[in-house]
Amino acid sequence: MATVKTTSARLAPRSESTTSSSRAAPPRLLRCLVVSLHAERRRLIRAAAETQAWEAIVCRDAGEFLRAAFKRCVPLVFVDLPAEKSDDYWEMRHAAERSKQITHSLVAIAGSGADPGEEVWARGLGAWAYLSEAHGQRGFEFLLHEAREAIERSAVLLDEDVETG
Repeated sequence: MATVKTTSARLAPRSESTTSSSRAAPPRLLRCLVVSLHAERRRLIRAAAETQAWEAIVCRDAGEFLRAAFKRCVPLVFVDLPAEKSDDYWEMRHAAERSKQITHSLVAIAGSGADPGEEVWARGLGAWAYLSEAHGQRGFEFLLHEAREAIERSAVLLDEDVETG
């Protein structure tokens, strides 16, 4: 019989620093910025986000995504790349690169996994996560769960730095 480890996540920072307050969200709710060209994938990602208590700001194309990235500060950016043969593939990769330059967010990239160079590119970009062949809601839920834990760990480290500094 499998056991499930439950932890209570503490998302609110202990101190009121300007860095952590810019990323603060209501308890148990964080915002993520998502871009996907495919309506079904957007629906899956949004449903996964809701299940994991994230508010997903979902964009339909690279332009809308970049406009949102300039306007909002979110702890997670999620780029769902289309197939490499798609006309929009390189535009989405450029949007991912640009968002990494303008935000301090964790960046997650979902790709097809067909080209091994794609993951190398994502890792070189500094992506926190690369998903190959992510097709179901459960995979997206796992990613969002892990992102929440990573953000919690970095918030704790930031709090410790503020307290000792």
